[in-house]
Amino acid sequence: MSYRIQYARLDGALSAVVTGKSTLAAAGCIARDIAAQAARDSAASVLIDLRWLEDKLGVRALLRLPGLRVAVLDLGQNDPRYALSEGDGLKYFHSLGAAMSWLRADEESPRGDRKAPTPGGTRVRAPLEIYGG
Repeated sequence: MSYRIQYARLDGALSAVVTGKSTLAAAGCIARDIAAQAARDSAASVLIDLRWLEDKLGVRALLRLPGLRVAVLDLGQNDPRYALSEGDGLKYFHSLGAAMSWLRADEESPRGDRKAPTPGGTRVRAPLEIYGG
């Protein structure tokens, strides 16, 4: 079990980038670590980036964090055998922009997730960019 979680604040949400390898046993530790950091930061929403983590089966099953709005950023080509259950504040995304839009959405608003227009050319900052080489 060797994983690393890097935290940052991104547009009011806690960003957690998980890298390395995970096992089924470590999955609970990863979810607990993220939940504990969210509690320390008093975060209401969390962006969890799993694009750099290998062996995600157990992590995906445990990411439902009660009381938090959780957006999981993951690659589309990951193993299709594992069904991704969404709901209750958890949703999976393939792009950072879509995930951040969903996290910023106001569920109580009758307009849904529509917000004030963003000026053209504005780019959402990534919480951490890792370049392979």
